[in-house]
Amino acid sequence: MSDQETIVQIMPATDWVAVYNMDGEESAEPIVCFALVETVENGVKRRDVRPMCANENVIDFADDAENFLRVETLEAFEEGEGEEEEEEEEEAVEE
Repeated sequence: MSDQETIVQIMPATDWVAVYNMDGEESAEPIVCFALVETVENGVKRRDVRPMCANENVIDFADDAENFLRVETLEAFEEGEGEEEEEEEEEAVEE
């Protein structure tokens, strides 16, 4: 647990998504910004860039969610979905 967290800077995040595990399926939510966060833990300072997503009227850190998997570009996520569908079609044809 950190003693203190401070957002130092916020940068817009265009075409980036946070990928979550939703009941075994991957789901993506748009990232609204990246935050440069300074954390002081046991007297030691550390800086990290963290993704933030909007959830209704709240903007929160995406990586705090238990089902958070990763951050990637929207394009890469959409390409990955197409590859999974192609693999499933190939498996169905082979059977």
